[in-house]
This record gives sequence, structure tokens and C-alpha cells, in this order.
Amino acid sequence: MQNYMWLENGYLQTSYGVFAGVDAISTYTGGEVESLRLSERNVIVTEIGELIPAYTENSRRKNKASVEFDRQGLVTGVVLEEMQEVRTPIGELPAERVKFYSTGELYRLFILDGQISGFWSETDERALNIPLSFHLGFTSFQAMLNGICFYRDGGIRSITLFPGERIAVATPFGEAETGVGLSLYESGALRSVEPAEAVLVETPLGQLAAYDPDQNGLNADSNSLVFTEDGKTGSLVTCDNLIHVQTEEGVMETFMPKVKTHPLYDDTFTVSGLHLEFDYEKDTVIIDGRSFSRSECGFTAAPFLRPGMHCTPADCANCSICNKG
Repeated sequence: MQNYMWLENGYLQTSYGVFAGVDAISTYTGGEVESLRLSERNVIVTEIGELIPAYTENSRRKNKASVEFDRQGLVTGVVLEEMQEVRTPIGELPAERVKFYSTGELYRLFILDGQISGFWSETDERALNIPLSFHLGFTSFQAMLNGICFYRDGGIRSITLFPGERIAVATPFGEAETGVGLSLYESGALRSVEPAEAVLVETPLGQLAAYDPDQNGLNADSNSLVFTEDGKTGSLVTCDNLIHVQTEEGVMETFMPKVKTHPLYDDTFTVSGLHLEFDYEKDTVIIDGRSFSRSECGFTAAPFLRPGMHCTPADCANCSICNKG
């Protein structure tokens, strides 16, 4: 049902309030306002402070909705006119874009909101970023971020790094570097991390090398290496191991990473990792979506030799190639 009304001189009445200089509006299929694009200064009062939605455009930030709403007319996202300090559950932080839960709590904060193009490079965007420091129970670091996601109660849900940044994270099985980021449980325990390179972890099938070559890096909400809240390996992606399974029927099956031709080069191959999940309550292993009982099946993990020249963590002790100048 339509929940807005045009007033005189480009003013728009919404269930949230009146907006001036509304240049464009998009709606849900039911007619409720979904987003607005503004060309005049407005001020929105939120739980994180007074926000000024974007009302000017440049080559760095074009064709973006200034304010987003849910179907009930509550503000769920604001692109800010310029970077400003906003109140967050962990203190004041700089932001160019914010998103909210429908109940008003801060959901996600983006430090920058530039659009990479032929006119604006990642290097240009990096020059505007600000390094931030974090002291978590399992790691401390300073880095440039893309953004932070929060739980409704204010705890950090995930931290996503700016491209090119790397931090060291203390996992239950040793230190792992990530160039994407990490996620946390509401308790503050480490939930997942996206390894920048293969890292050895303990699993119910023995020691496996965790690494996802297809990691997208868009955000760190959901990463390939996941831990249970008490520190066990919950799931992982590996491109350096294959798994032999003797099923309950006595049939031997082998699961391995998928080798495929590079989409741009016919003579080059790439690898998509093998996904494994461990259900400790049901005592099962899920391999590429198929579930196997640990008590009724046999499992053997073996190395998988990726095409081309690659290293695994097990090679490092006897190899110094990476350190040669």
C-alpha cells in the first residue's frame, strides 16, 4: 500500500517524515517507498546521531539512493553526503554509508562508499581510508577496513578488510593470515576467517589444509574456515586434500577439489575447493552436500596435487623458496 504523498515544491511526505528535494523515488511492488534520491540537504535523526543523506553527485559516487526504507517506512540505509563520525556500539567511527535493522539499531557501517571505475581507482579510494585499531579476545590489529557488521545487541558480527590489507588472527589451531576478514559469535568468540593462504587445521578426519581459491572478498560475514563456539573446526574448504569414503554399503567413493579450465585461458587450469562440514552432535561429516556417519563409514584424507606449481603448509618446514630474494 502506498505510504507516501507528494507535497508542493518537491517535498515528499513519508511515514518516516518529510523530505525536501526528492529527485527520484523507487517503490516496492506493493507501492511502499523503497528508496529516495535527494538533491537538497536533509537531516535524519537516528540512534547513531544526526545523519545528512547524500544530495550531490560526483564521478566517485554516482546514481546512489540517498535513503532506503523497509516496507513499514522505517529507514534501513543512508548514504552520507560526506564522511562523518557516527556513534556505534564500540565508539565513534567514520562512515560514508550505514545500514540499520528495522528496529533502528546499527547493522552495518561502511567506512568508504566510492565506486571503483575508470575515473576512480582503488588506489584513489585507499588514500581516503583511515586505519582503525581493534583489540579482540583472540587478536589485536590496526588496518584499513571496508566495513563492520554488528549484531542487534551491539556485538561485532564481522570485520571486512579493505583490499590489500592483511591481518594475523589467532585461531584455535594457530595463527592464520587473512586478506578478507573475520566473523564472530555473539559471545565474542571467533566464528570464521578467510585464510589468505592454506593453513593446517585439526578436523575429525585428521589435519587438513584449509583454503578457498574462490573467495569473493565482498564481506567477511561468512568465510570458508568456520569454527564452533568451543573452538572445533566446524567447516572448511580445501583445495589441497581429497577424501576417500568407504560408505555403509562398503562402496569406496572419492571426493576431491574440482579442476576446471580457466575462463580466459584454454591452456590454464583452476581449482574450486572441496567443502566439508562437521556436525558434532549428529557425529556426521558432510562432503559437498552429502552426509556420512563417522561411526558407520571409513574416511581417509590424502594430498591433492593441484595443477601448476603450488605449496601446502606441510611443505614449508623443508622449503625456503618464498624467502629467496
